[in-house]
Formats: sequence, C-alpha cells, structure tokens
Amino acid sequence: MKKIFQYSASFFLFVLMLASCKKEGVQYTVTDGNFAQPLSASADNITLSESTENDTVITYTWDAASFGSNPVISYTLQLTTTGDTSSWSNAKTYLAGNSVYSYGFSGKDLNTLLNGLGFTPGAPAVFAVRIKADVNQYNGAVSTVQSVYTNTVVTTATPYGLSLYIPGAYQGWDPSVAPLLNLLYQTPGIYEAYEYMPGSGLQYFKFTSTPDWNHINYGDGGSNTNNGMASGVFSTDGAAAGLYAPDGGYVRVTANMNDNTWTATPMTWGIIGDATPNGWNGDTDMSYDPDSQTWTVTANMIHNGSFKFRANHGWSIDFGIDSNGNLKYSDNPLLPYDPNVQNITVPEDGNYTITLDLHNSGNYTYSLHKN
Repeated sequence: MKKIFQYSASFFLFVLMLASCKKEGVQYTVTDGNFAQPLSASADNITLSESTENDTVITYTWDAASFGSNPVISYTLQLTTTGDTSSWSNAKTYLAGNSVYSYGFSGKDLNTLLNGLGFTPGAPAVFAVRIKADVNQYNGAVSTVQSVYTNTVVTTATPYGLSLYIPGAYQGWDPSVAPLLNLLYQTPGIYEAYEYMPGSGLQYFKFTSTPDWNHINYGDGGSNTNNGMASGVFSTDGAAAGLYAPDGGYVRVTANMNDNTWTATPMTWGIIGDATPNGWNGDTDMSYDPDSQTWTVTANMIHNGSFKFRANHGWSIDFGIDSNGNLKYSDNPLLPYDPNVQNITVPEDGNYTITLDLHNSGNYTYSLHKN
C-alpha cells in the first residue's frame, strides 16, 4: 500500500511540473481605432467628359488605421451628398479591401454615380467622401470592434449628361439611329422605354452612352429569365454579350444606373374600370399598330365611371392621370406607388377610340376620340 501511495504522489508532482512549465501564448489586444493621418484626394475640382471616361480621374488616399496589435483591417469608401453627412444613411459604398490604402474612380464610373445621385449634368456637383475601417473577425462574423472613420473630404465634379441608346438586332445594331432610353419622370438613375422588337425568340440588344460604339457599351453581366421577364446586371465591358428580351414583340426595357440592373419584359395593354365594357373584372384589350407605334381600342364607354390603362392583365404597371390631366403611373416596379394619380373619365356615354402612345421614352400620352 505504501508503494502505491509513493507512485501516486510522484505522478501528482509530475503533473504539477508540466503545468508550471506551460508556455503562455502571445496575447493580442485590440483597442479603439483611429486614423493618425487625414484622408486626401488627388484633386478637389474636376470636370468629367467622354474623352476621359476610361481614365482614373480622382484617387482617394489614406494611411492605415490603428487598432492595437495589428489585426486584419478592411477599408470601405463611402460617398454621399453633402446634405447627408450627418447620418451617411444614403451613402454609396465601395469596398477597397484589406490593407488597401487608396481608391480611384474612372471617369465613366464617377459620372454614372453622379447622374444616379441626381446631380445636374453640366453643373458643379459637390459630394463628400470618407473611409470606414473595420477589424475583420477570423470566422467571418460581424466584428464586435467599433468602426472608425477618417475625416470627410469634399470634392466638386461637373458631370456630363448620360443618355442611353438601345441598338439591337431589331434595328440592325445601328446605334446612330437607335431609340433613346430616357429618365423615368426625372428619377435619378432610372431609365425606361417601350420598343417594338419584331420576331420570335430571344431579341438581343445593348445600351450605349452615345449613338455610336466608341464610348460606353453596356452588355450582359449576368442574367436570367423568370415569369416572362428577362433581368440581370449589366457590364461596361465592350466585349460582353448582349442583353435580351425573352421574346419578340412589344417590350418594356429598363435600366437602373444606381445598381447596374436591367429588365426586358414583353407587354400588352388594355383598359379596365367601370367605364369600360368589362368593368373592373377584366381588361378590354388594346391592339398595337407598329406603323403609328400606338395602342388603340374602340369600345362603348360609360360617363358615370372611370378607367385606367393596365399592362399584362395585372396591377404591377398601370396608368392614370395627374392633376393636370397628364398620363402618370399609379404602379411601376421602379417607382413608389402614387396615391395621387386619378382614374380617367370620358365626357359622355358613347363609342370611343382610345389611344395609348408610349413610343417617346419618358413622355407618354393618350387620347380619347368619340366616334
């Protein structure tokens, strides 16, 4: 028994010795971050033009942020209007990366951004930029270390007007005579047009920033077709594949320059409402005339009622009129719902020819003619 006790005591002493010899690992301490040096810009006033669209027109530079014992730090550039600098809630963000200390804008990217923010082409646009630094978590989780920001740099840039043309197979791939894709009710960065693309099957097209192939060409950056609508993101790579409508016919084409997305949707139009033959239960379909580029319907209409123009037998896209009697969207996927849009009425009972004209992008009209 005494011998067993001696062995046990020896083992216990051995374990204590191992514990006492255990080497402590290197301890890292992350502290509140800071930037020792201010953010700077390579220019404070620039004029953008198509001749410099592929050049780097401005570069923002900063020093490494300090968070203590050299953790991995990622940097993000934030850009917004000067009226948003109290919260930066509407800022556009651009990830610079880990241990990267500069970010440059090409002329075309900065011009697209300023147009999307609603700045007037040809007039100086003043915007604010800052850098956000974050400590990366080893497992990809959201960091518990508070972000740190540089000073704010204010820059002035004069953008040029951004127009979009729609050359495609339907018109011989000729941008010099391609129709325009205009701003939708002057909404910054949102473009829409209705085009007739005859034929069947996929109808390919592109966007160009000028009526030629020598400047920015927007092609496919990843797309799909779902519920009869083609959509995706576009690329400024001139060699990118074409965008496409999923089928020939009358097509609504959109471009959102704020997030580089596009759609192409085959469309039909009709009228619906208690002034129409089918009431609110169903559309009275209209017919498209490629020669006049208009939709028309002849129907018996009721004065004691009202109607709207509705696309594709659904309430995703529909027109009423504003307080001035101009055609206006009630519903449009690219716009907020407008509760102030009114239904349309006819002056008296009778047979009417009703025309919907959407061929002039962004300037849509209608007419009523009593037969």
